[in-house]
Amino acid sequence: MSVSGGHVPGSVLAKVEAFAGLGPDARAALQAGAQLVTVRGGELLVRHGEDADTLYIVATGRFHVILPGARVVAEIEAGEPIGELAFFAGGTRTADVRAARDSTVFALTRETWREVTDAHREIADAILAEIARRLARTTAQSAAMPAKPGRVVALLAAGASRIPEGLPQRLAEALAHYESVRLVSPADLPEGLAPGSESFGSWIAGLEASGPARILLVGSGDEDESWNRAIARNADDLLLTAPLGAADAALSPLEDYALPRFREDDRTLVLWRDRAAQPIGGSGPWLDARGVKLHHHVALDAPATIARVARFIAGRANGVVLAGGGALGCAHLGVMQALIEAGVPIDFYGGTSAGAAMAGALAMGLTAEETLAQMQEMFITRKAMRRVTIPVHSFLDARVFDEQLRTRYSDRDIADLPSSYFAVSTNLSTNRVHVHRRGPLWEAVRASGSLPTILPPFVTASGDVLIDGGVLDNVPVEIMRSAKAGPNVVVALHANAGAAWRIEACYGDVRTPWELFRDIVLRRKPARAFPSIVEIMTRAMVVGSEAGAEGALAKADVLLIPPIPEGMQILDWHLGAQVAEAARGFTAEAIAQRPELAAMKAP
Repeated sequence: MSVSGGHVPGSVLAKVEAFAGLGPDARAALQAGAQLVTVRGGELLVRHGEDADTLYIVATGRFHVILPGARVVAEIEAGEPIGELAFFAGGTRTADVRAARDSTVFALTRETWREVTDAHREIADAILAEIARRLARTTAQSAAMPAKPGRVVALLAAGASRIPEGLPQRLAEALAHYESVRLVSPADLPEGLAPGSESFGSWIAGLEASGPARILLVGSGDEDESWNRAIARNADDLLLTAPLGAADAALSPLEDYALPRFREDDRTLVLWRDRAAQPIGGSGPWLDARGVKLHHHVALDAPATIARVARFIAGRANGVVLAGGGALGCAHLGVMQALIEAGVPIDFYGGTSAGAAMAGALAMGLTAEETLAQMQEMFITRKAMRRVTIPVHSFLDARVFDEQLRTRYSDRDIADLPSSYFAVSTNLSTNRVHVHRRGPLWEAVRASGSLPTILPPFVTASGDVLIDGGVLDNVPVEIMRSAKAGPNVVVALHANAGAAWRIEACYGDVRTPWELFRDIVLRRKPARAFPSIVEIMTRAMVVGSEAGAEGALAKADVLLIPPIPEGMQILDWHLGAQVAEAARGFTAEAIAQRPELAAMKAP
């Protein structure tokens, strides 16, 4: 690295986009103060940990930003600043910056920067504008922000209904197990303070500053429009309540006023019924009109359902994310059984492929034992995936499989499940992940588990072609994190982890069509078996899903990888009970040893 003498040539300075709009005097001052530094390709311009006493601006060439561990995280090109945040903050360098090729930079010491910017403010404005552009590009490429509950919540009735008597108090009592809470109703309004006044917002801010972690502003059942509108204007989140069995789900005038004031991510609907024994149905019309992010089913005679809503409000809802893996997914059932037996309530189920099937059954209200029995009936007794067909659309005939799914999961809308649920499939029509939150449950399970080439793809009413979710997202942690705040247990499935797949056959053992026909008719197995279509496809799925799962697993609050019997394959359903029991014991030990799991228990 070498520093040129004298000032920076004006012709070089003019090529930098950030300085293109500078006047001649400002450019001349910058020319005189900056030094032109030449950096050869491969040389370090900036070292991690050193003082950030110089601001660099790339004149020509390109640089790589390298974190400890040699991971390249950014590329800096001509016209862009280097090390600007640490320079302005007066800190130390947070990464190495190496020239990707022979490059030149302008170097401005802190003293020089002060001199030229004191005299020419437009120079600082030009640099700050470039920093803003870079941050905008970074923001546009950022992942979605994890869900975060609002501190002030407005509780209002939906449609022509009223908030059930006592529900706000019971909700506050449940919340108090997790955090401090204050319930605020019209009776708490100071004398002389009108809800429509400008001082109302200051009053709410004062309540917030007084210390409670959560404030519930309760809507008036006396048609007090000014109060209801005022709390809608002064809340972070909107929590609507509606009677599940009501015939009229039309928006009320209050909702017409309140809903546009909240992002969809900040709207929740509680659908209540008097008794837990009443069946759940008819959620769709209430949801369609309101565009809420989440909805919950509450039975007024079941305190556990109210406690579940409280955990969502507090950002303490427990989620489980179940990976795909065919018969290996029976391990999910052992994990869930151990969690429930230990008193860990599950508030949100999500999964891919086999994980979506297990999660769907549990979200329906089946126990782990009932779900395991259902899987064994489907795949062992009914042989749902043992029927081959002419391999035009798929290798297997899916008719028995589809019939079993319809029978066991039904056309029930996902919105009518007692627990929150999502499934993930891969949309070949859009080349994106498809998240199932509405529609028939059996279709979501079928689409999520449509192993490519082994089963026909699922085609939606709108013509989208859906295949197994494991192709793009076998461990959908990010989807769960964006849906809700709170801890998530992620169950990954690794059969023969770390073991290489070796076979005895060689390439010359590939059988001719005649040999295949003969062996099928005579039910004869070759001495050295060559991999089948099913084996090749499932192994390819494992390679693809595990390659993309590393980042997802790192975002798990609790990662569990239960043991899988050696040699178990994704169609070995006869080993389901064995793998479930092993996973149950494994999880029970983890609960005893890992405080983050114990912290998820209900109070």
